[in-house]
Amino acid sequence: FESGMHFDFEKAMVVGPKACAVAVLGTILPLLSGTILMIIYGYPLLAAFAVGTALAPTSVGIALRLLGEAGVLQTDFGQAIITAAFVDDILSLVLFNVLFSLRGDFNVMSTVVSPIIGVIFMGIAMVLAVKFWPKAINEWILPR
Repeated sequence: FESGMHFDFEKAMVVGPKACAVAVLGTILPLLSGTILMIIYGYPLLAAFAVGTALAPTSVGIALRLLGEAGVLQTDFGQAIITAAFVDDILSLVLFNVLFSLRGDFNVMSTVVSPIIGVIFMGIAMVLAVKFWPKAINEWILPR
């Protein structure tokens, strides 16, 4: 909850594309390295994917505390890290959804379509958070 209070949408718009690139790399690299390492040690692919998925999330709380103590939380750099951590956590939740859907028989709907719908919904929510909700809150919900 506290991390949302320190999120600056204007700065997130500035650092958003770079932060999203960092988040994608921050999700894919631990996923791949954990999966490959476990395969090298002889574990089956599903178990290796589970380990890679477990390594993917970022701790927003720890990043928030460290950036706050360093005094860089409200800088572009700090907001880029927090934005990347938020996006990384959402992508990790999608990975967990894929992992849990791989139990049992393969189902295209639950394994492929549902995560894609989740990512599309995340994109729509991000656009609404930046373009629609600030105006709606300032003009309609809490007019002056």
